[in-house]
Amino acid sequence: MGSARLPRPIRLAGVALLGLGSLAVLGPGSAPAEEQPGPCGPSPVPAFFSDDAPGLPVAEPDERGDYTLTAHVGAHSFHSGWPAVRTLGYSAPGAPMDYLGPTIVTREGTPTAVKVVNALPPAGVRVFPFDQPDNENTTTLHRHGGLQAPVDDGVPAPLQEQTPPGGSRVLHYPNTQAASPLWYHDHPDMNASYHVYEGLAGYIPNTDPLERTYGLPSGDFAKTFIVQDKSFNRDFTLCYGHTRPQFFGDLPVVNGTIAPKQQVEPRRYTFTLINGSDSRFYRFGFKQVCGRPSNAPRMTVVAGDNGYVLHPAPVTDLVVAPGERYKLVVDFTGHQSENWVLSNTAPIPFPGRFSDGVDPEGGRISQVMRFDVGSSVSSPDTSRVPATLAETNNSPPASALLAGARLRTVQGAEAGRGSPQLGDRDRVLDYSDPVTETPEYGTTEAWAFRNRTGDAHPIHEHLVELRLVGRWHVGRWDAGGNPVPSTIGPFEPAAAFESGPKDTFITPPDSITVWVGRYTVPGTAVWHCHIMSHEDGAASGGEVEMMRPLSVVSAPQLQLPFVVNLQRLDQLVRQP
Repeated sequence: MGSARLPRPIRLAGVALLGLGSLAVLGPGSAPAEEQPGPCGPSPVPAFFSDDAPGLPVAEPDERGDYTLTAHVGAHSFHSGWPAVRTLGYSAPGAPMDYLGPTIVTREGTPTAVKVVNALPPAGVRVFPFDQPDNENTTTLHRHGGLQAPVDDGVPAPLQEQTPPGGSRVLHYPNTQAASPLWYHDHPDMNASYHVYEGLAGYIPNTDPLERTYGLPSGDFAKTFIVQDKSFNRDFTLCYGHTRPQFFGDLPVVNGTIAPKQQVEPRRYTFTLINGSDSRFYRFGFKQVCGRPSNAPRMTVVAGDNGYVLHPAPVTDLVVAPGERYKLVVDFTGHQSENWVLSNTAPIPFPGRFSDGVDPEGGRISQVMRFDVGSSVSSPDTSRVPATLAETNNSPPASALLAGARLRTVQGAEAGRGSPQLGDRDRVLDYSDPVTETPEYGTTEAWAFRNRTGDAHPIHEHLVELRLVGRWHVGRWDAGGNPVPSTIGPFEPAAAFESGPKDTFITPPDSITVWVGRYTVPGTAVWHCHIMSHEDGAASGGEVEMMRPLSVVSAPQLQLPFVVNLQRLDQLVRQP
């Protein structure tokens, strides 16, 4: 556990780089009826909806407009009836936190520097009784969805040196992108899943002048919820481990509190939902638990990972994968004195096809939090949801970006039973294998991701703003891992709610998922599955499985075919 790990070489352009249930409320002491698979048994469960959902404090910049975040060991209580237990957190001056981190608001056109201090215990000190591959306690903060230089991105070792305990690093964010609900989390090699589970994550939205003209609910009527699933030991300490390829906790935690409640007025609200879970997908909806029977509050998706959708999309439920973020307007108008539970009906693991992914028990978490609607409003509701949210990065449609794009085919497949990996068109590869994804700087590429595994994977690319084109179902793969053309189904365009700028995509099993974007940040980062157990190597004894280097280079990618249009793309993806 405490032994040092040898650096693993990665070859880039020929140079070896060496790594520096139901809606019944559970009472105190009760436990889920079904045993939790994997390393953790059933958690002790307090009464749900007894604590208020905490807000995430906003960090204040210094006199230069910059910030300091300190990663440290904390003591946090996940429920008012439970004692504080060991966690990790990020603190900023005036915003101390023992679990998660404060919100940092950045603005388009205003560069920001964030100094990240590693105040974790010295290397060799075991902080948690988990099966972490090492106890080096290094950190590397990643601004997920940001368009910063690779050196400031939080790329895991051995591509970049990580910050040791007692050290610090200043990250520079140019903020040359449109308003978007970005988040940040620790991303150290093979330990990202552990550190995020233990608390090292937070919200870092970027804003711009256009965002303030939309008239969406704001101020006190805008809330952010980081949703996670956790398991706890009998002494209320965190339980976690990688004995299985994926980890699923048995209790919902929102902003660090188990199954909280949120008081709202009968008016419109903007909610930002961040899935900070290890492996769990959510299918969010609303179920009424109190008040006169009525239809569920209307939900309208207005933004995703990297910005606003051009046309707000009404939804009755919303699937959110690990790493994804969605901003939606929920209208409680006319729902005075009613109580509504934010429900979850996603199975575990998530099967991938949205139409199939429904489990009334929600994979043992069917209730996430409760909204208690008051009897009146404190002020007139002048907010609105415009028919169009024109931004600098959400027009034209994704299909129009295909005209100048080249097509790169990549894949996810199992190298062995339960050991998924990523690779290029021809083979699956390790993190340490030579880089194969090398987009030309300043050009546009469409990526066709072939998912030959049995699970859905949220695939995330660092340092690029992308748009989902759509998906094709594949009935059968040949012996070489290519789709059998006669078994490929019709093109399924991106749903309206996922049509905006994004960086993380749900890739269903037995499918080809295509996204497109322009590569404007040169250098080397990574692309990976955001099921954090997968990127950290849950089924391989700590070796990173579903993560690969990604280098934006100056060399033309002449080996890749031009896409031209959607019709030509359909022809290309059907080729073996």
